[in-house]
Amino acid sequence: MHHDKKFAVVNPSKMCQPMGAIQALLGIKDSMPLIHGSQGCSTYIRFQLTRHFREPIEVASTSMSEKTVIYGGEFNLMKALKNITEKQSPSMIAVTSSCLTETIGDDMAGIIEKFKDANLDQELPVIIPISTPSYVESHVEGYNRTVKALVEHLATQTVENGKINIITGNISPADVKEVKNILKEMDCESIILTDTSENLDAPLTEDTLSLYNGGTTIEEIEDTANSLGTISLSKHVDSAGVFLENKFGVKSISGPIPIGLENTDSFVKSVSELGDLEIPESIEKDRGRLIDAMVDAHSYNYHRKVAIFGDPDFVSGLTRFTCEMGMIPTVVCTGTKSKRFIEDINNISEEKGVSPTILAGGDLYDMHREIKESGADILIGNAYGASIAQEENIPLFRVGFPVFDRLGAQRISVLGYTGGIDFVDKLTNTILDFYYDEAGYEIEEPEEVVEEFAREEI
Repeated sequence: MHHDKKFAVVNPSKMCQPMGAIQALLGIKDSMPLIHGSQGCSTYIRFQLTRHFREPIEVASTSMSEKTVIYGGEFNLMKALKNITEKQSPSMIAVTSSCLTETIGDDMAGIIEKFKDANLDQELPVIIPISTPSYVESHVEGYNRTVKALVEHLATQTVENGKINIITGNISPADVKEVKNILKEMDCESIILTDTSENLDAPLTEDTLSLYNGGTTIEEIEDTANSLGTISLSKHVDSAGVFLENKFGVKSISGPIPIGLENTDSFVKSVSELGDLEIPESIEKDRGRLIDAMVDAHSYNYHRKVAIFGDPDFVSGLTRFTCEMGMIPTVVCTGTKSKRFIEDINNISEEKGVSPTILAGGDLYDMHREIKESGADILIGNAYGASIAQEENIPLFRVGFPVFDRLGAQRISVLGYTGGIDFVDKLTNTILDFYYDEAGYEIEEPEEVVEEFAREEI
């Protein structure tokens, strides 16, 4: 039975803008993210990030209270900037807004200028304001705005550097590493915006918690104006690329995210054309191995119904990839209201002859309802899908953010040819675990068995 629920969101399939902003900022060396808002904002974000990455996460807060809301947050922001500068002396403080400070209309850029004027005698970090009102849009837009703010404030034209800028979007540290590996194999020098591969998957050390010493440097962000081009892995995080193209003539390429065979092909092709680089044999071999893995897995995956949810580009990438594997996407859902997402899925549907229900700006309640209607043999998405999978008695293949009920989320890799091989193996094994018996024979559904008997009787 259909309940029309125009009035509310039940179990959203997205997070707030500052969450995406912080994920981008954690990939910058020696930088300190500061959320201008109540204590709860930074606590919630640290909580989500820590239980996903299982790494200590430092996010500062201006700790706004009822009183400061009435009088404005200038004093709190000035004090936070002073404390961080004195105690941590980072190279950069990135200040993101929140629901609260956007609603009361604090002029962050103005307050930052005031702080600089008051401390002319001191060596201050680079301080960048980033507007991330969390009551609109989602973490995807927060990420996008942050990377754009970084290049707007820092990119400076000097001498051509022969590099390619890569805007990663919200992908796992392992996926960032995979993209870096492809670039290295192709002898391509790059600037990663931003590089979380070390900071969010760090070795255990004796050091006390200090600023991140891995990641993209401020100098590299300044240098993005001198690159050959920018490739945004996700179409939804390309505004920094568009800015660099408009202001400095750095060619911008937007997506597709290199998930699966065709998408990785177009990423490799973009790198090769932008940098005028050969595609090495090692990459050709990895491509061949991915095709081999897909062929090996085909008999298990063929025509299995799959429901997918998460960030828009991630979902469209996995929709195309599961189609390439011979599966049938029945429901695809993203929490972001996005025309680009709908276009992408429509193109894939036309090319691959599938017709999934598309939810753009949907929540997990809507998705669950559609799964009941269209059916699914497996659900692909983050840990919030667990209750749906359990109720529908299907397996959940965990990928995306957040994954807090399993270990190793920072090491989940689906990008590129080798990430693709990993995905094919693990997804197929999830299906084998669930639908096949100990001897590797498909478990027949009770109804099918009954039908067999009925036929034999006749």
